[in-house]
Amino acid sequence: MSARYLEISRSELESRARQAYEIYRECRVCPHACGVDRTQGQTGYCGQTDLLSVSSSVRHFGEEPPLVGTGGVGNLFVTACNMRCDYCQNFQISQLWKKQALPTAVELERTYQSTAEQMVRLQKEGVHFIGWVSPSHVVPGLLKSLVLARDMGLRIPIIYNTNGYDALPTLKLLDGVVDIYLPDLKYAHSVNAKEVSHIQEYAEFSREAVLEMYRQVGPLVLGEDGLALHGLLVRHLLLPEGLAGTWETLCFIALEMSPSVSLSLMSQYRPVHKARFPLNREITIEEYESAIAMTRELGIENLYLQSMATEVHNLPDFDNMENPLERKSTRRNSSHKPSSYAVFCLKKN
Repeated sequence: MSARYLEISRSELESRARQAYEIYRECRVCPHACGVDRTQGQTGYCGQTDLLSVSSSVRHFGEEPPLVGTGGVGNLFVTACNMRCDYCQNFQISQLWKKQALPTAVELERTYQSTAEQMVRLQKEGVHFIGWVSPSHVVPGLLKSLVLARDMGLRIPIIYNTNGYDALPTLKLLDGVVDIYLPDLKYAHSVNAKEVSHIQEYAEFSREAVLEMYRQVGPLVLGEDGLALHGLLVRHLLLPEGLAGTWETLCFIALEMSPSVSLSLMSQYRPVHKARFPLNREITIEEYESAIAMTRELGIENLYLQSMATEVHNLPDFDNMENPLERKSTRRNSSHKPSSYAVFCLKKN
């Protein structure tokens, strides 16, 4: 399995990293376009300077089957986020952070070096891919780290695992670098995104971003071993009371992209963190089955489903930074229906 970033020269990869870093000087790395100079210690919505902070780097076996195989994904969970979802299951690292101070040059380079070393370590542990999780606000730092990691022997593909709130100029710098895009399409209506994720124009920016991702890598292509080679895999998390706008999102995928685009239809919603009415419950089996029926009606061909039949669920615990995914599974109260976190199967419509 060949990573795309190996097909471009080192000088070109360095140039991409430099171009991305310049965006920090009047930050427009993501759609917030805060305009602050992160290289001088200023911070915007995400609270981050140019220091690259990775909260945890760990093998993960809870992604979709083409990404897991036998070795899993080596996920880098980035600190902070450019969204503020009231129900975020990773809220310990996405929202409970302190604003960064201006780092020294030594501290800055050390973070890039450390991130590169973490990627190489995960490769040695046998993962199939390196996953950048919630990377939209720190792409320049990740590119700098990738240059170093490549020099250290990194050879496996990159997964860009994003909430979908990405800026086109930043994504264009990743063309030929990222092998697999794994974006969320969270909301069909920006008014809902503003209400519960506290951002502007989500639907417009996320759709524009996903179309660019699709242009870069095309549909998800699998090898003979069932592992992904390259391509786009779109995630959509169902929310209670239809708050995600599932029908409209599925129409966008099937009609404005292609029915062959691989879709992960996620049932794992949990009312955690600050979730309040109408988000203070899990989705029902009927809501999930209704969404599956929508995919059939639209002719969506490659559909990954999550189980709703197990007795336990497992949410990450980032108080355990060494392995936040080893948190003990917790049984539900009898008043809750059974479900599970990140258990997928492929269904061909």
